[in-house]
Amino acid sequence: MNFERDDLDWAMGELMHLFSRASLVGIPPHELDPDLFYDAWTVLCHQKYEVAVRCHWTLISMLTHPLLRSKTKLPSVKRYANTFTDRSR
Repeated sequence: MNFERDDLDWAMGELMHLFSRASLVGIPPHELDPDLFYDAWTVLCHQKYEVAVRCHWTLISMLTHPLLRSKTKLPSVKRYANTFTDRSR
């Protein structure tokens, strides 16, 4: 779809709906409806910087904490464990 910059009210409405549904379901909002998310996010990104940042923070604040946590478990590796190795052997 082709949207104009003045479609901000539409974009924010759609994104707020996606973000609220995502918080309830527990998956990222872009996975609910990728095409709609991309179209609305593009409109949002074409706004003035101050407007776009305020909208981004509003949307991000709608997400619940379990959604923000990674669902995958990384292997337990000590940070920089392989940086200092004994080369005298």
